[in-house]
Amino acid sequence: MNVLHLDEQRGWRGGEQQAAWLVEGLARRGHRVLLAGRQTSAWLDHLAGAMSPSRLGVSIHRLPFLHELDLFTAWRLAEIIKRERVEIIHAHTGHAHTLACLARQIAGRGKVVVSRRVSFMPRRGPLNRWKYWVPDQYIAVSGKVAEVLLEYGIPKERVALVYSSVDLGRLDVAPAPREALGVQPGAPLIVSAGALVDHKDHATLLKAMPAVLKEFPTAQVLIAGEGERRSALEEQIELLGLRGHVQLLGHRRDVPALVRAADLYVSSSWSEGLGTSVLEALGCGTPVVAAEAGGVGEMILDGETGYLVPNRAPNLLGQAMLRSLREREAALRMAARGRARVEAKFTVERMVEGTLEVYAKLLAKGAGP
Repeated sequence: MNVLHLDEQRGWRGGEQQAAWLVEGLARRGHRVLLAGRQTSAWLDHLAGAMSPSRLGVSIHRLPFLHELDLFTAWRLAEIIKRERVEIIHAHTGHAHTLACLARQIAGRGKVVVSRRVSFMPRRGPLNRWKYWVPDQYIAVSGKVAEVLLEYGIPKERVALVYSSVDLGRLDVAPAPREALGVQPGAPLIVSAGALVDHKDHATLLKAMPAVLKEFPTAQVLIAGEGERRSALEEQIELLGLRGHVQLLGHRRDVPALVRAADLYVSSSWSEGLGTSVLEALGCGTPVVAAEAGGVGEMILDGETGYLVPNRAPNLLGQAMLRSLREREAALRMAARGRARVEAKFTVERMVEGTLEVYAKLLAKGAGP
């Protein structure tokens, strides 16, 4: 099977990691993989370094990807599609979605597959009406994302559910030493990870902390991630009197070690596709409290694999955090069930095999471009 993967992002976030695991899995199963991204692409750089592309037969193409309607890039993609006899054109981002549709129209061949990783409703302008109708198949990373696509009007037969995944081997690391993190001996340690952006809503976590500190006055919060909300969060920490209790760690490469060191992982986000930071925390076997967002409720079964609360509700978030810190045996039992749920439903192997099933069913239909 010849598959062309498109991702025009410059940086590296959860979607790029999922696409990288998929590409690696397809190549190692003997499929021919072609990649297209920007000249400056962390995704392409990572795969070029991690995969030995020449040995695995992976072809990398760096193109301008100037904007969503970049006809030059669409034309170049169409040339690749025709020359390499591409069967599947898999778009992993919003702009790549549009360019995949344009390239297929120009090339006159290939099936367009789009991974949808966000749970908000697409806009209803003329361009979106066209671009959302053209793809042959959508892969929704959670049931919630699938629901949104169906509500938007995508026919049910064009929407497949393939959960985002986690590499359990990457999570099996030693816990970070607490003393190296500046955490007092015996202090309850709470960790959260995610870009410091609006929808991750670390502000709600900070608002929940004063109630937690009344009962656990030595509790410490470590937030791993960087972004545009850093200054606002620093001001909020000062206003709430949380200095000495909350550290903004910036970007970290050792998040699994931080999570394994924690007594509790908290996600306060109000918008997710699935919520892979929660998935990783479950995979680490750490107790989790999470706000409901996107597919988070498909991982956190309230009272079974963790505590799930409404989003943007600091009082309820704080109550769930306190319960998890107080009732440690119950929290650890839920964490063990959470790890088992990840092993059963959310591994990289299941994600790759599920995607291959989508490709195979699509190609078996035969007729079409």
